[in-house]
Amino acid sequence: MRFTAPVSVFARMTALAQKTGALNLAQGLMWMEPDPKLLHYSQRMMAETPIHQYSFPAGELSLRETVSKISAHFFGIAFDPEKEITITTGATEGIFSALLACTHPGRRVVFIEPAYDSYLPNIHLAGAVPVPVPLTITPEGISIPWSKIKDAIDSETDCLLLNFPHNPTGRCLHQEDLAELEQIAADFPQLCFIVDEAYELMTWHPDPFREEAIPPLSVRQSAVLRDRSVIVGSLGKMVGATGWRLGYILAPPPYTEAIRSVHQFVTFCAPTPLQRIVAHYLGEQIERATYFHRGLLQRRRACVELLQQHTSLEMVAPEGSYFVLFRIPEGEKDVSLAERLACETGVALIPLSPFYRDGYDPGWLRLCFARPIEMLKEAALRLKRAFPRVQPTSHPNE
Repeated sequence: MRFTAPVSVFARMTALAQKTGALNLAQGLMWMEPDPKLLHYSQRMMAETPIHQYSFPAGELSLRETVSKISAHFFGIAFDPEKEITITTGATEGIFSALLACTHPGRRVVFIEPAYDSYLPNIHLAGAVPVPVPLTITPEGISIPWSKIKDAIDSETDCLLLNFPHNPTGRCLHQEDLAELEQIAADFPQLCFIVDEAYELMTWHPDPFREEAIPPLSVRQSAVLRDRSVIVGSLGKMVGATGWRLGYILAPPPYTEAIRSVHQFVTFCAPTPLQRIVAHYLGEQIERATYFHRGLLQRRRACVELLQQHTSLEMVAPEGSYFVLFRIPEGEKDVSLAERLACETGVALIPLSPFYRDGYDPGWLRLCFARPIEMLKEAALRLKRAFPRVQPTSHPNE
């Protein structure tokens, strides 16, 4: 047997939540009602017989055109729907196809840890050598060690795999990061940048108490990086329907040609009816791509307020995505603590150690706040039992 991988931490914690009846704040999906217009288009268009057959492997042209318009609207950069955009069966398949197309067996792929749990298996399946570089996580923020990343890249490195907004930390791309990446591109002309932007438009004001989205930043906005980058996005997350499994890849023509040659033999094509529904829904009104932002910002604020009010937890509120990290007590192990919280407290969370190749435990758990606010309130009360807020001691003479 050439390759085996452990069961995904998301599947394990979701199964534990179902077994114990715990509130599932582990799985990274939105428990929020889709736009009624999306459901209306779905019901109407599903009755159209011609949409139930294969699409072209590259994807429905109408959806590729819509993806280009979204990029132009939010980032100021359009892509050629014919030569630079490919529709995939979710962002996870997009990352896999990109890695298979852009790496060679025995060559190196540098990536940041903690890393989404598909990256490492994908690198192994491509026959490449994984080279992880860890972030620094503190309550004050998330630091990217650019000097260590540069040291990890050499002439044998095919790809630098990045993720902004980052899962699980929520760290977004900053202008100073673009400058670092442009220097890396100059130093290593063979390097391809694969950038997972599954949460691309979910970028928030750094203050969690300000319910405000800020303009997103992407490598596509750098003239130096655009022609060296493969960008993977998630339409499922954008429209709040992750079960529809729709993603896309933006890449220059040479990369796109290689990626499509892989993609056609992985899934062949994404679901045709869902492509057409999303193309119609987003194409009619581009701003629908941010339909969930107001609700997510309300939930981010509520989550931070509730945890501060009821618990002693130290948190990192995200710059992007829909996750909050909190530090675990000293001496605890993240996996055993997450399992105990699900069983004894009734809240299922994600430990970070499965996001590291060697199982390193950085001492944090991840909570998904894209849930009904009533669920977040109940979760905070349950977590209070395990992490009660310590009241300051008063003195008689005060």
